[in-house]
Amino acid sequence: MTRRTVQAASARLDGVGEESSRMLSERVYRSIMQSVSRGQLARGAPLRIEELARRLNVSPTPVREGLTRLEGTGLVVHERRKGFRVAPPLTAEQFEKLMDAREVLEVGAAGLAIASGDPAFASTLRGALAAQQAAVEAFDAMSPHGDAVDDLAWAVIDADVAFHHVIFSRTHNPFVGLMAEALNGQTHRVRQSAEHGVSDSNEALSEHAAIVRAADSGDRQAVESAMRMHLRLVRARARRDLDGDREDGQ
Repeated sequence: MTRRTVQAASARLDGVGEESSRMLSERVYRSIMQSVSRGQLARGAPLRIEELARRLNVSPTPVREGLTRLEGTGLVVHERRKGFRVAPPLTAEQFEKLMDAREVLEVGAAGLAIASGDPAFASTLRGALAAQQAAVEAFDAMSPHGDAVDDLAWAVIDADVAFHHVIFSRTHNPFVGLMAEALNGQTHRVRQSAEHGVSDSNEALSEHAAIVRAADSGDRQAVESAMRMHLRLVRARARRDLDGDREDGQ
């Protein structure tokens, strides 16, 4: 075996190791995020790296990386000398500002996606809607108890997020994607703050269908209007959930 062959083989192995490390880090990140969003880790509870590493059967390093990423989403906070903990619930003012930011970003992204002239935008969005509908139907058909329901509920959330991701990606503007990623974690924080599972999946599905119809028309104003209406209805539903939880906690 020549020196060049050995170097090439080593590079391939390094690439595999790097990819495996990224996949492990992503798995740990998503696992902690799901536990927080589902309320399995209580609001304000400490997040001990060694304990989470044992639970997830991994080393402390990917757990530390995952918690650091989650700090950027707002789901987790870090205090000097105290470590990480689950973020407290959103205040009413924080919630309203978050929804204002979502409306600015997502209505604008919907308009940019149409303006980009991407011929696959509407069809890709329609495919994401079909996947979301399948997830909602599977969730609705399940018994209301058991771990499988939690998995299906998360699948509904993933499908909802994926629908919006199509819009961000079809702007063909990487900076829109970066801003969307930051807000995505805060959106999970709304679910965690409300302490509710999937409660508006069918309403969201109907509103997403209206966005797809507008995308089919190619009318930028229609797409922006449909997205704005969707986000305002999401805001109203989430506000009711949050207000109800605050009253229950009094």
